[in-house]
Amino acid sequence: MLEFLNILQTILLLLTTAGVAYLVYRSSLTTRGTRKSLHSRRREVYNDIVRILTMLSQRGELRKEELLDFRTRTHDAGLLFDAEIAEYINEIYARGVKLMSTHELLQGMALPIGEERDGITVENAKQ
Repeated sequence: MLEFLNILQTILLLLTTAGVAYLVYRSSLTTRGTRKSLHSRRREVYNDIVRILTMLSQRGELRKEELLDFRTRTHDAGLLFDAEIAEYINEIYARGVKLMSTHELLQGMALPIGEERDGITVENAKQ
């Protein structure tokens, strides 16, 4: 009887070891896939930054849809990059919002020529 329990204990130990080895193997496959997806997601955010800055340099303005698309596509930058890069991406968005709003004010007919318009023009040029 004691011999049977020792054999059963050894078999259970081997099964447990095999199960743990399988879980470690599956985990390593998942981790490899995560690294690739992390790299590809970072590349996508980089491409979004280049795209928005290119549009800005070509036209000197951004449309609301483009800015919202940029925000949606880069909202997880804090998880993908360090704090400095995430802050830079947030700054691009914030300055884009300021640029868009000052551009809309300047295009509107309700703002007469004067100091207020000059101040908005300066802010638009800064952005």
